[in-house]
Amino acid sequence: MRIAFVTSGLEPECDGVGDYATLLAEECERRGHSVVRLALNDGRISEVIDSPGLLRLPQAQPWPVRLARARQWLESFAPDWVSLQFVNYGFHLRGFATATAARLRQLLSGWPVQVFLHELWIGEESDASWKHWALGWLQRRGVLTLLQTLDVRVIHTSNAAYVHRLARRGVAAKRLPLFGSLPGPGVAYAGQSDALTFVLFGTLHPVWPSEPLFSQLRALQRPIEIVHAGNIGAGDSLWEQMEFTYSGAFRFRRLGRLSPPALADLFATADFGVATTPWAIIGKSASVAAMLDCGLPVIVNRDDVHYPGVPDEPADTSLLIKMGTDLPAQLRTVSRRSPALRKAEVVDQFLDDWKNAWKQ
Repeated sequence: MRIAFVTSGLEPECDGVGDYATLLAEECERRGHSVVRLALNDGRISEVIDSPGLLRLPQAQPWPVRLARARQWLESFAPDWVSLQFVNYGFHLRGFATATAARLRQLLSGWPVQVFLHELWIGEESDASWKHWALGWLQRRGVLTLLQTLDVRVIHTSNAAYVHRLARRGVAAKRLPLFGSLPGPGVAYAGQSDALTFVLFGTLHPVWPSEPLFSQLRALQRPIEIVHAGNIGAGDSLWEQMEFTYSGAFRFRRLGRLSPPALADLFATADFGVATTPWAIIGKSASVAAMLDCGLPVIVNRDDVHYPGVPDEPADTSLLIKMGTDLPAQLRTVSRRSPALRKAEVVDQFLDDWKNAWKQ
């Protein structure tokens, strides 16, 4: 088949959705399919990048110019179908997608589309503020308009909570798990020593709570190192605050951005990962997916997001640890696994879902 992957951005190692789309495309190409990648709203470049199989259009370029060039480029490739890897914030600062829907209709008219919704909309949480509710209403209208505008044959999303929320709006979606974007590690886990290493990866959200997690870790009564890797984002001040408060109990270390092989080796040799994403939507975290692929048990200490009428789903792997009142006891029952990259099985489902939709 001929598949065109469309995203907002494709800067390597700086755009999680772009990295996911790239790996998806590479695996499809490895299986004999013809693929191209198109970034429509790339904020990391100032000039057009046009190379074989890749077109990146800068955010600063006027939309009519971008759409005309992208349409011509896609027509020259003549895809059998388009995979739209969509995150609303990738196209609009506030996540509004109504104008984006009209632009994508102009661009993708005539081709069947698979949509992966990496994000939905805010404001449906049980304790959402009126401001978030209002913003979310506008976001939701845009996303639903997008799905009605295009010739959508398959809708995927990464977690059960999103599947339930879409179903309540009359949209049938399938869960397609994320896979990690890292290569297989080049080192093996040496086993627990007296000291334990806990790793956080990627954006540290300012609302992420260090308590009661850190108090429970102190109860282990072992030397502990808290490591952060990747871009910390808006969590810089939170990290400094944690260092100041807990420096007597833990050793803190920031590694910054690492190469994919170095990051895989870090996950392969650490004892536990720590997620910053809430339990209800843990499936949307590419950081957690990367840790799980490396066999690393991951503690989820946030359970502060709930959606009315949406049931909590159990974890689909024992490597995910939902923190309870006795975390030390929980950690004693969990052990690492050998690294197992899940990309191939996820791409199997990606292609099978499309083939099944095409037959209908």
